[in-house]
Amino acid sequence: MRAISLTASLLLCLPAAGWSAEASAPAAAKKAEPNPNQACLDCHEAAKADESGVRPAEFAKSVHGSFACTDCHQGYEAPGPHDLKPLSGPEAAFVARLQALKASPAPRAYLACPTCHADVAEQLAASVHGKWLTNPDAKVAGPTCAKCHGSVHEIGKIVHEPANAATHYAPADRAILKRCEACHGNVHFAEAAGLKPEVEGTFRDSIHGRLVAVGSKRAPACPDCHGAAEKDDQGVIHPNAHKILAKENPASTVFPANKAKTCARCHPGASDNFAALISHRPPWESDHQVPHILHVAFSWLAALTLLFFAFHVIVDFQYELRNRFRKSHAEHLSPKADALATTFVERFDVHQRVQHACMLTGVILLGITGWPLRGAGSLEAAESSRKIMALFGGPHGAALVHRCAAVLIIAAGLYHLVYLATKASKRTLPLSMVPVPKDALDMRDNLLHMLGLRKDRPKFPKYSYLEKFDYWAVFWGMIMMVGTGFVLWFPVLFSRFAPHWLVTSAQIVHGEEATLAILFLFVVHFYNAHLKPSIFPMSWTWLNGKISLEMMKHEHAAEFERMEERAEAEGKRKR
Repeated sequence: MRAISLTASLLLCLPAAGWSAEASAPAAAKKAEPNPNQACLDCHEAAKADESGVRPAEFAKSVHGSFACTDCHQGYEAPGPHDLKPLSGPEAAFVARLQALKASPAPRAYLACPTCHADVAEQLAASVHGKWLTNPDAKVAGPTCAKCHGSVHEIGKIVHEPANAATHYAPADRAILKRCEACHGNVHFAEAAGLKPEVEGTFRDSIHGRLVAVGSKRAPACPDCHGAAEKDDQGVIHPNAHKILAKENPASTVFPANKAKTCARCHPGASDNFAALISHRPPWESDHQVPHILHVAFSWLAALTLLFFAFHVIVDFQYELRNRFRKSHAEHLSPKADALATTFVERFDVHQRVQHACMLTGVILLGITGWPLRGAGSLEAAESSRKIMALFGGPHGAALVHRCAAVLIIAAGLYHLVYLATKASKRTLPLSMVPVPKDALDMRDNLLHMLGLRKDRPKFPKYSYLEKFDYWAVFWGMIMMVGTGFVLWFPVLFSRFAPHWLVTSAQIVHGEEATLAILFLFVVHFYNAHLKPSIFPMSWTWLNGKISLEMMKHEHAAEFERMEERAEAEGKRKR
């Protein structure tokens, strides 16, 4: 049985040259002549990368560069260089299996692998990747050395990333993801091998996959979770990709009872609740109903909100253009209109402007640093996401800026609450931002007016329904984003006392609400504050706090009339 197990593993043993300790040259390496391989290269040398054969320069730089061809290509006898000795027993069955599944053009070469990699050969024989060798029902060949490490003549030494100082864990080589995806992301291969091809897509769209896509050196690749962890002589823990077991195997690192320990390699203190967050499925496909309900609810909320306000922007834009063409030159230059255009009143005091500036800066930074990560699950967007995050020093630099921006908007929110409390204590707090039933009627009448179905435009007070929506949307967004942001900032901590579906729900709400907020900000708010034809390139109110009486009369007619009535009453009292 041991002979069969060893033989069955031979196909997979060469990866040890990169994954385990450095492979030493075989004791029997030929040194009788300067280049013992020249006789072989006379016929088998390849000049180009796409040609079959060996490229001497690349082979010399590989981990096997000091080997003679016959160290691996054994079993030849005189008189000819291609006369092979007959095989029998497990070796013959092994070679026949590789030939039947067309796994390698030179299957006999793998028989020499245990000379250097016997330990890895046994590990792989027991792994999920070695089962196809002994499974007579396997219709396709599973992993080979070349499939994971590239051409066996050009295998380079794999250099691990530096270990995390807190956990002494060194993540696997990022490039291995492409090797894993070659099989697990191939629909035809996955179907023939009985695999689930969606695992590649679900990983890419997970937080781990997105971090890898934007260039993180800390985010896990496949072996980090699925491979056994082993310490080297310096106490650094490395993932062993040759010990990947089926998830149903109790010894597997992703077996339910072992997942928390596996997560703790990167997340010290990880609990079973935390480990339950990680799986090859979208967050809303949780075991609990709440994440699914929230996903549906927020998807509809975002879609309907953006559709309505996009419609509102389009209607308003064509209304603004009609007004511009309809307005006569004489009316525009009338003395009364000119006086209104050049007279300004205060609309926002300095505290409101500072609060707005802090909120504006924080939200834009949050969008720039968060949006690329959210979109990195797509292959098409990953490259652009990586470039944007490079502006902040990479994904972890962007994460630091993201958290600083979050602190900034929290500070702005607290500043605003203190501002309101101070106003209330002095009994000067206006209630003009509180929504009232008239706002719904104003919205209806304004749309009808802009569509040409109503003659008179509604007279808005100091704050119209659009401005009230903006204001209260910030309150809603702050509660949603800050609350869920803290959960995602400290997931291990929250997972200790909260069920896993709560953290999953926070992930869903944070992403959906962020998408809605950013799209609303750049589609609706920027139009109303900057891009309207009547105020383009922008309203200066957010900078100087002033608004002209002309704009007040047009946008806030009810407030304008109230100001005129108050001025008239004050004038009568003085007389």
